[in-house]
Amino acid sequence: MKKINLRKWLNYLGSIIALLSIVFVAHRITKYWAQIPDGTFTLKLFLIIILLAGAYGAANFILAAAWKILMVGLHQHISHRVATRIYGMTQLAKYVPGNIFQFAGRQLLTMSYGFSGKAIAKSTFLELLLLIITGAIYIFWMLPLLYPGFSVVYGLSLFIVTIVGLVLGLEWQGKGNLIKVVIKYLLFLFISGGVFLCVLYSIVDNWVVTPVLIFPLIGAYVISWLVGLVTPGSPAGVGVREFLLILFLKPLFTEVDIIMAVVLGRVVTIIGDCFFYLYSFSLRQDDYYE
Repeated sequence: MKKINLRKWLNYLGSIIALLSIVFVAHRITKYWAQIPDGTFTLKLFLIIILLAGAYGAANFILAAAWKILMVGLHQHISHRVATRIYGMTQLAKYVPGNIFQFAGRQLLTMSYGFSGKAIAKSTFLELLLLIITGAIYIFWMLPLLYPGFSVVYGLSLFIVTIVGLVLGLEWQGKGNLIKVVIKYLLFLFISGGVFLCVLYSIVDNWVVTPVLIFPLIGAYVISWLVGLVTPGSPAGVGVREFLLILFLKPLFTEVDIIMAVVLGRVVTIIGDCFFYLYSFSLRQDDYYE
C-alpha cells in the first residue's frame, strides 16, 4: 500500500474511534442526568457547571502542551497547533470501555501526519508514567483526611520536598524537558481538583472553605482520579473515581451532597472534554512541523 493511502486510512480509522467516543459520551451524560433529582437545577447552578466545564476544557491545553514537549524531546518536532488538534480529537476516546482507545486513536492520527510510530508510543508511555508519578505526589495533600492528626502543613512540606527531589533528579539525569512536563501535569491536576472543589462548594450549603479542607479535598480528588486512571477496563475512571470520592468525603459531608457533587463533577469534566474536542476539531491541519 502506498504511503499516502496508508496515512489516509490511518486518519479514517482514528476519526472513527473519535466519533465512537462521542456516542459514548452522549450516553454517559444521559445516564448521569437521570440520576439527578427533579427541581435540583437552577439557572445559577447551570451557569456554574458551564463555567467550570470551560475551565476544565481549557486545562486540557496543558496536557496537549505537555505531550508536545514529550514529542519534541523524542525528535518529533510537531507544531503546537497539530499537537493540540490530535490530542483534543482523540482524548474523548478515553470514555470508550477499555481505557486505551484514546492512546490508540492518538497513535493512528499522529502517524497519519508522518511522525514516527515508535516515538509516539514512547511519548504515550512517558505521559502515563509522569502522570502517575505527579498524581501520586498529591497523596501528601490528602493524608489529613486519612489521619486527622496529620497536619496540612506537614503534607504541603512533604509535597514540596518530593517535587524538589524529582526536579533535581531529572536535572541530574539531563532531562530538563521532562521538568516542564511534570510542572504542567501538577498544574493540570491542581486545576482539576479545584474544579471539583468548586462543584462541591456549589452543592453544599453553609460550608466555610478553609485551607485545612481545600488541600485535602483537592488531594482526595487527584488520588481518586489516579486510581481510576490505572484501573484496567475503567473508561476515564468512571465509577472508580466516584466510589473513592464518596468514601473519602463521607466523614465531612452528607452522602446526598457527595453523590450530587461527584455526579455533577463527572458531568463538568465530560462537557469540558467536549469543549476541548470542538476547539481542537476547528484547528487547521497545516504546519505539521515546527
